Amino acid sequence: MKNIICGIDDKYYQHCGVMLVSLFKHNDDTFHVYILSLELADGHKKLLKELVESYQNHLYIIDIDRKLIENFPMKETDYPSLATYLRLFIPQLLPLDVEKALYTDSDIIFNGDISDLYDCDITNYALAGMEDAPHRQPERLGYPVEDLYFNAGFLLLNIKYLRDINFVDMALSYIRDYHHKIVLHDQDVLNALLHGRVHFVPIKWNMLDCFYTNPPFISEKHKSELDKSRKFPVTIHFSGPLKPWHHGCLHPLKEEYFKYSKLIPWGCKKKQYGYVFTIYRFPASLFVWLGATPERAVKISRKLGFKMRGK
Repeated sequence: MKNIICGIDDKYYQHCGVMLVSLFKHNDDTFHVYILSLELADGHKKLLKELVESYQNHLYIIDIDRKLIENFPMKETDYPSLATYLRLFIPQLLPLDVEKALYTDSDIIFNGDISDLYDCDITNYALAGMEDAPHRQPERLGYPVEDLYFNAGFLLLNIKYLRDINFVDMALSYIRDYHHKIVLHDQDVLNALLHGRVHFVPIKWNMLDCFYTNPPFISEKHKSELDKSRKFPVTIHFSGPLKPWHHGCLHPLKEEYFKYSKLIPWGCKKKQYGYVFTIYRFPASLFVWLGATPERAVKISRKLGFKMRGK
């Protein structure tokens, strides 16, 4: 039995379903799936429950009050939703008998067996994760560069360890005291507090968008893994602002998303919000490039007085 956690709001229920189907198709284990829900509609909860149970797995939905996170750092142009902060509360929200779990974003597609990662011994670590694309994040957050900076979208969590160090209290204190330092939301908080307590894993476990660009945006030490990991990724993480369900997504493996979406009656079948760089769509395209979701990019563009045509 393996524990899986994801945190979503109502806009991501379809994509969460697609992610789960891809997981179940590649893994024969029994899963206990914990969804941290930020205003997830009852009808969508029912669809997810039926989906998980159709694969003989178990779903537990934990509702979170928006007031808990509504004042956390988030700009209008940021493309994650506030739901990204939910993972900070995992040690507090899950049953006490859950001591280890895999956290996964919902913009991920599974392409292989996760057993080797899940069975990894992280007794003396807070988590196992994959190094993010090279940035100057440790310097910005004020910790040693050699501790590296991990991507928070796919993490094997040692929940017992996190409880033992009172991580939730640490996170709340950090957000209160260092609000001004936080740029990449909960990912910054996790790295600032847990650096030096992380077991780093190969990139095949979390293949980010930027690893598929030409040239790839990746640390020099991971380049030897790149060719094999591109051909045989265990997870494909659509980590950029343009997802497979958006017009304009250039990811070479975007059709993998629709391969699994087609297996769900209510899966996302139609692409949304195309942003080619036309005179009418340029403002929105620019805001997407800067990090806004397509939906927010349109709102910002209209608020600034730009006329928008088409979808």
